[in-house]
Amino acid sequence: MITITAYITLILSLVGAAMLFACFIPFLLFLKGKPMQEVEDVLEDGRRFFSLNLITAGHGALHYASLFMFDWLAKRYNVLEKRNQVPQHIQFWFKLYYWMFMTGGCLFFGAGLLIHFTE
Repeated sequence: MITITAYITLILSLVGAAMLFACFIPFLLFLKGKPMQEVEDVLEDGRRFFSLNLITAGHGALHYASLFMFDWLAKRYNVLEKRNQVPQHIQFWFKLYYWMFMTGGCLFFGAGLLIHFTE
């Protein structure tokens, strides 16, 4: 007999996986194009590292979003003044990707924790 915990875990896992394939990857393909290049032009002085491929773009999108959200981190990377030159609508897309990624990760790991602590 399947318990309610198993159903909740299954739903959380499926929603997390669906967010990965239906939301994260297409959104990352969008960010990898023109928005990431514009951010790299401003923050990295034109060096194109994070827009090389999809794997580095995923890391770069989370990195740039955290720079846009947290002053202490931008100060640590010496881009506190430069990040204000990036248009607000581009900063919004990176922040949205960050929060979507964190939500999906919490759902996915929450399902694992639910299984671990209930059985």
